Amino acid sequence: MKQIIKPINTSFREASKQDLTQILAIENRAYEHPWNEQKFIDSFDNNNSKIQLILLNETIVGYLLSLQSIEFIDILNICIDPDFQRQGLAKQLLNHLVSCQQGGAINAILLEVRKSNAVAINFYLNYGFKLIDTRKKYYSNGEDAKILNLQIM
Repeated sequence: MKQIIKPINTSFREASKQDLTQILAIENRAYEHPWNEQKFIDSFDNNNSKIQLILLNETIVGYLLSLQSIEFIDILNICIDPDFQRQGLAKQLLNHLVSCQQGGAINAILLEVRKSNAVAINFYLNYGFKLIDTRKKYYSNGEDAKILNLQIM
């Protein structure tokens, strides 16, 4: 098991298309079913989507891709480089997302997660998300998705 260490030199910035190679490298290392390049390009081209990076000592170690509507944000993809997981970075990304919404019109964050991804489901539930529904056969391989919701003020 990896040793849990809390990095102190983290920072955040919005991604640009110039970061795509690094984002794809992390995506492909982290996921069994990674997003393809076109999905990320489509996100960069959508004015309602945003990719926030988390950097450790100026190196990209993760990202959070979200789509904003009028009242809620849908997290489409959140990923931490496997070499840097279990160090609190995903929680820092979520904290950053929530803090950026304080005082705004957004009142909820939604996301879908594979039913088989117990680690992610537990992480989100411990963060404060609530399980609100299941989407049957949501993923291309027929796997169900759990829909989670976080109310923010």
